[in-house]
Amino acid sequence: MVKIGLLILLLVPIRICTYAQTGKVNIEVKGIDLKAGGILHVAIFEKANFPKTGKHTLGWSKGINGATMQVTFEQVPIGQYAIAVFQDKDQNKKLNTNFFGYPIEPMGFSNDAKLKFGPPSFDDAKIIVAQDQTLNLVIHLH
Repeated sequence: MVKIGLLILLLVPIRICTYAQTGKVNIEVKGIDLKAGGILHVAIFEKANFPKTGKHTLGWSKGINGATMQVTFEQVPIGQYAIAVFQDKDQNKKLNTNFFGYPIEPMGFSNDAKLKFGPPSFDDAKIIVAQDQTLNLVIHLH
């Protein structure tokens, strides 16, 4: 009986230490082309994968239902991230570009980081998710 009690006492601190530290991210996406319809894709990336297709840490997709849409990510692990959003008008699950590689579907990034001669840098789009905090963002599609 004493051994079981001792084992429980030893395991409790381990459980406390391994509890996931998370925050919440609310995103309001504005500038959606309601007439064009399609699907809104939102992806949260870590630095090493920003903004590589299919390499996001967390993702969300939903049919367009307004010129402004709300997205909430619960329990996002604390850390630094960048967010990319695009309106997939033709619902082919990829961002269409012109001959020069410039996007022809509406898109945006956290901090409203802008496209220049390619995607913005991670640092330009970086957000910080803190433990037990809610981060409220607005991303405009262009």
